[in-house]
Amino acid sequence: MLHKFSEGKPYNVIALCMTRFKSYDQVRLINELCKDCGQTGIKVIIFSSVTDLYNGGINDIGEAQIFSSFEPERFDAVVVLSETFKNSEVLGKLISRSKRADVPVISIDREIEGCINIEFDYSNAFEQLVKHIVEYHHIDDVMMIAGNKDNPFSEERVECFKEVLAANGIAVDRNIVLYGDFWADPTREVLEKYINDGNHIPKAFICANDIMAIECMRTLKEHGYRIPEDVLVTGFDGIDLERYYSPRLTTAEYRIEDLAQTIIDAVMDNIDGNHDMSTRIVNYINRLGGSCGCKKTKATNVEERLYKEKFITDDREEFIQFMYNMIAQLSNYPELHYIFRMIPEHIGRIGYDELWMCFNNDFLDENMDVSIEFNRNNQSNTGYTPTMKVPLHLKGDEICNDGNGEYEQCDLIPDIGKVIERTGPIIVVPIHLQGVSVGYMAASFSPEKFFFSYYQTFLLDFRHILEVYVNRSTTERLYVTDVLTGIYNRHGFYRNIGEVMRRSQKTGNPFAVISMDMDGLKGINDTYGHAEGDYALKKIGDFMRKATTSGEICARFGGDEFLIVLCSENASERVDEIVNEIKSDIEYFNAFGNKPYYLNMSIGIYTKIADKTDTLDEYIRNADNLMYENKKENKKKENKL
Repeated sequence: MLHKFSEGKPYNVIALCMTRFKSYDQVRLINELCKDCGQTGIKVIIFSSVTDLYNGGINDIGEAQIFSSFEPERFDAVVVLSETFKNSEVLGKLISRSKRADVPVISIDREIEGCINIEFDYSNAFEQLVKHIVEYHHIDDVMMIAGNKDNPFSEERVECFKEVLAANGIAVDRNIVLYGDFWADPTREVLEKYINDGNHIPKAFICANDIMAIECMRTLKEHGYRIPEDVLVTGFDGIDLERYYSPRLTTAEYRIEDLAQTIIDAVMDNIDGNHDMSTRIVNYINRLGGSCGCKKTKATNVEERLYKEKFITDDREEFIQFMYNMIAQLSNYPELHYIFRMIPEHIGRIGYDELWMCFNNDFLDENMDVSIEFNRNNQSNTGYTPTMKVPLHLKGDEICNDGNGEYEQCDLIPDIGKVIERTGPIIVVPIHLQGVSVGYMAASFSPEKFFFSYYQTFLLDFRHILEVYVNRSTTERLYVTDVLTGIYNRHGFYRNIGEVMRRSQKTGNPFAVISMDMDGLKGINDTYGHAEGDYALKKIGDFMRKATTSGEICARFGGDEFLIVLCSENASERVDEIVNEIKSDIEYFNAFGNKPYYLNMSIGIYTKIADKTDTLDEYIRNADNLMYENKKENKKKENKL
């Protein structure tokens, strides 16, 4: 039974789940909610994908795993921005897991059974906008530009539009609604066609959102119509872009402060035992502007906006250049731990307080490099391993040395209790390789100085570096590894043996070569098939790997030929240990392996302190000669039997 993060603490902890965390609306809510939660004694941990999961391809599969990275029962509430999820299956699993954990789930902008739903009063606000045009301005020549056909939000506004017209005795023609799909380009396309076909231009266009309203005004202006003198236009949503267009739109918007406070109230009510499941409403407020002629509101100072945007653009371009340099530099590093060590030089502008890179236990080995066992083609993509590794933990640009051990994945990050106490909100995002989950990145931050777009840029670029590194490592591993047994092949042997010989020459410790040849492989292949022969070879490789745990090099040199090389102060003793362990494993296999054949090895051992005049071929030749003598003895014994 997992305890809650807040157990015995003077604060509560909530999970905030969303997609596309860097989008404008999500950033506004994160900043406002985290600020208000900080004043209310609520800690926030955010879980987000980069995409909205709409496409459902391999990339989205990897993105969606972030929502399985946490245990809902550890939180006091789970808040879900449901409308940001374009994959209902992922959303459904997230909510079902939370419900099974008996944790209150607060769904924003989508009514879901069994959740505490927070909805926006779209219908009433939109109705008031339509009435403003029809009843206040006395316009009876009006059309609507709706969103997508069959979209529930769009259809709700279309019905509201028609109801107001009918209530005011205005005939509702089926051609009175155009569909702009909630985007600028489709709006321009449908309106251009309508105008070019010679249709009558109404006295007012009521649009289902601000993007379509702005594009409607632009298109009408290009065709010589004045806003609002010739045509009135209204929008809906109150997007940031609207403030910089002239005339300012008549539209409707909600206050982000109201939404944040409604979420906090719902959380605290449930924590305090008031399990009120009734839907809570956040009101939209109509804002009159110049597009209907009511207010001569001016667009926000465009020069100021351009200056700010130029500053932001220049800074973003400089950061992107930092990222390009990071990719170019780090993609060529030979070992992964070097890459982790160099990352702080490139990411200071993100504005995080602390940052953790957390990886699956089966992805990294004890040296914090990609595990030889990792094979993305064999990964079931079930998410995250029960224990995780943290090769990099940063406090600012300082690398902390507390991140090399393992920790329980259910804790999200090491020492989670202390982290929650000392930091602000935390945002957790997925690290995956073409859909295969390998870990996640977490960052604690202060809302006023954190750059969400930079965080995403770094995440994507780091995933690219990791992809390049894993591909290169895999290719190199295939070049030096025997596919059947998993130990070195001839290339791998020669690539690594030089260091062992140099160590012997430098230290004066004996250099030992164990030459081994599997007896009877041809008989196994001829009698039982090559699959059984391969199985036998693989078992020999397994026994060799199991016995060589102290830096020895083992390789399959040919069809049934194997070598083990080592340098050790007590080389003779170590050789005996290795050989005896391999023989013991073979005896056990022969006794209990349930195979119709026996395994046997002929073994030759040559040990000598290496000097600069020695060659590796001499050592191997001497060990081979001893092995062949042993093979003759084995053959004689076999003949006697």
